[in-house]
Amino acid sequence: MARLLLFNPSHEMALAADAAQYTPPKQIQQMEADLCRLPLLWAEKGDVVLTSDVAVDPTFVPAPWGWNKSVRNRFLRLGVNPALMPSEQQLETWRNYASRSWAADYCSVLYSRGKLDGFVPNHVSSLHSQTDCETWLSKYGSVPFIVKAEYSSSGRGNRVFNVQQLTINSHLSTLNHNTPVVIDTFYDKELDFAMEFEVTRPQVHYLGLSVFKTSPEGRYAFNYLRSQHQLRSMIESRLTNVSMVDQLMELHLQLLSERLVGQYEGIVGIDMMVVSGGLIHPCVEINLRMNMGVVAMKLYEKGLTSLPRHPYGGQSFYPVIEDGKFYIAYTPTPKSAQ
Repeated sequence: MARLLLFNPSHEMALAADAAQYTPPKQIQQMEADLCRLPLLWAEKGDVVLTSDVAVDPTFVPAPWGWNKSVRNRFLRLGVNPALMPSEQQLETWRNYASRSWAADYCSVLYSRGKLDGFVPNHVSSLHSQTDCETWLSKYGSVPFIVKAEYSSSGRGNRVFNVQQLTINSHLSTLNHNTPVVIDTFYDKELDFAMEFEVTRPQVHYLGLSVFKTSPEGRYAFNYLRSQHQLRSMIESRLTNVSMVDQLMELHLQLLSERLVGQYEGIVGIDMMVVSGGLIHPCVEINLRMNMGVVAMKLYEKGLTSLPRHPYGGQSFYPVIEDGKFYIAYTPTPKSAQ
C-alpha cells in the first residue's frame, strides 16, 4: 500500500497538549506549511506527500513525522481508514513511551544490566515533588545540572542551572504545571550522536548512527552527512573504550525488544553524547518518531550534496545541504513583504 507522508514538527507540542484538536504557535504553523514537501526527501516509490487538507484515497497508509491524537484526528477528517492508524488507546501508550519520565526509567534499567565501562554515572531522575528534587540535589547538586519538561522538542523546555541558582518550587512549576520534570547532570559535551532503530511487529532493527550538533541547551543545529564508517570514526576517536559503541547498540536492541515490540511500531532515535574524558552518556533523549538523523542517513545514501530551495522549502523555512551538513534554515520574512 502507498504511504501518505506528513511532516508535522509540532508533534512534541501536540503530545504535551494531549488533545484531539491542537493548533501550534504561528511560527511552527509557518514551518509546517513551508516544509510540507520535505517528506519527498525520504519518500519511496508509490508514496504520496500530504501538502493540504483535501480528501485522500482511504487506502493510503498514513505515515506522519510523529503520531499523536491531533494528527490522528486530522487523518480521520481527510477520510483515512481508521484501521490503518493506531487507535486512541495505542496512542495513549505511545505518548507515555515518548515521555522523558519513561526515558529516565529506561536509563535506570539500562544501567542495571551490568557494568558499563566508559559510561557516565547514571544521574537521570524523574521529579514529581519538591522532596524528589531535594533528594536529587543532596546527591548530585554540587555541579551544574539540566532540568527538562516532560514533553518538548529541540531543546525547548530545557533549563540549565547550578545549585545556587535553583529555587526549587518556582522552577518545578514553571517548566510544566502538575507534571513531572526530569533532571540530569549537565556534562561538558564533546559530541552529540544517536543510534537509530525501527520497531516492527516481530522485532527491532538497528538502522545506524547519526552525528549531529546542538547548542549547549540542546537546540538542534545540523546533522553530518557521512558514511556509517566515518560517523563511527567521529565517535570512537573521542572514546576511551571504542568497544562501547557496539556494547551500547546491543544493550539498546535488547531493551527496546523487551519494552516496545508488540507495543509500538515505528522509528526510535536514542540521543547520546560523548563527554569530556572520553565517556558516553548512553541515553540523553528517546524520540519515538521520524527524526533528522534518519533523514540524514537517507540523504547520504542518495548521494545528495546540495538541495534546491524549491520544491522542498517555502518562504521562511527550507532545507539545506552545505559542506557535508544537513539542516533546516530560517529566514524571517521582511515585514514589508507580509
